[in-house]
Amino acid sequence: MTKHDLMNHWDEIVTDPRCALAAAEAHLTKASHTCSDAYFIDEYHVVASGGSSGRRGVFVFDWHGWAAQYAAIMRGLVSVAERSSSNASGSFAVVAARIPTHMSSAITQTFSNRTRPIVQAPVTLPLPEIVARLNRARPAILSVYASMLPILCEEAQAGRLQISPALVWSTSEVLLPEARELAEATWRVPVVNAWIASEGPGAIACHIAPGFHIAEDLNIIEPVDEDLNPAPCGERSAKILLTNFSNKLMPLIRYEITDQFQLAAESCACGSAYFKVQDVQGRAEEVFDYGGGVRAHPHIFGSVLGREPSITAYQVRQTANGAEVDVIAPSVICLDRIRFALEKSLTQVGLKGPHVTVRCVDVIQRQASGKLKRYIPLNLHKDWSNESTRARRCDRMQNSDHLTRP
Repeated sequence: MTKHDLMNHWDEIVTDPRCALAAAEAHLTKASHTCSDAYFIDEYHVVASGGSSGRRGVFVFDWHGWAAQYAAIMRGLVSVAERSSSNASGSFAVVAARIPTHMSSAITQTFSNRTRPIVQAPVTLPLPEIVARLNRARPAILSVYASMLPILCEEAQAGRLQISPALVWSTSEVLLPEARELAEATWRVPVVNAWIASEGPGAIACHIAPGFHIAEDLNIIEPVDEDLNPAPCGERSAKILLTNFSNKLMPLIRYEITDQFQLAAESCACGSAYFKVQDVQGRAEEVFDYGGGVRAHPHIFGSVLGREPSITAYQVRQTANGAEVDVIAPSVICLDRIRFALEKSLTQVGLKGPHVTVRCVDVIQRQASGKLKRYIPLNLHKDWSNESTRARRCDRMQNSDHLTRP
């Protein structure tokens, strides 16, 4: 089942005849205006995916399925918290989406309570306001979009963000190794990564090492190659197929998701019998296809940009013969050196005479969900062509290969 299958046959797939896609869409529209996680038909929850594959998905949960989503999240965090030397009881802060059409916002609103209050600091707020909310909350657990981790670390190291979380939970986006290392060095606490999808419970955080375990009691996840054959352990899959049996309202059977999983070849030291997955490092639609068999995985760019400690965020847009790269860097950075390294990497994968431009910007536009889309292939450029949805370029950028920020 693909997303197009689901959306084209939505009313037929959902098991409650009162549910209709048109009504669910109207509910999402109202929720986006009120920013309230109201129930749909008094008992259900509706969320939407970001549409990174070209079409937005709409997903509806019965109460059991919704609770299973939350339980899958919390049992991984509780497992890590129990083994932490710090006290993880107290408030829970979420730096993620603002509108409850996205699961990270909706599910935290549903399960916030007096015992463990959940404070929201939406990524769409100005950074000083995000820092102020976190400073007021003093969260024991910090849940944050992976792309915001380096930015918050910089604020903490500068003394503006004054929190001491017992653990940090990276969510919703690819957690780069350098972002994990930076966060661990900043707060000296565990940084956990889980994989929760709009389609199902997904996987739970491992308390021993990077990566996560498939929640096999709640869903089946099959890593497969392009021909839907099982991907061998130790090799990155082309996509995954998810079967969610915790949500009877919307039964998804072998539903295709383009995240690329790599199952661990050996059992995990934590003792879990569930399959272990290495940190997800890309999606199939993020691979740049230059034709003639030349394809560049996000690692090609991330391995270069991730080594630059001055870069707190970046976005890479494919061009016909290379890429345009926007970076946010608060300190001195040599743009020519980065450009040369990226062109060399593209040459090594077979692209002849690649041309890369690297620019320093003040801000990179996020999607409506608050997520940062790091890699934009050529066929998605139409959605980003308007300058108002692109990064606002730094006024001080004057054909220099160096840029200094105050």
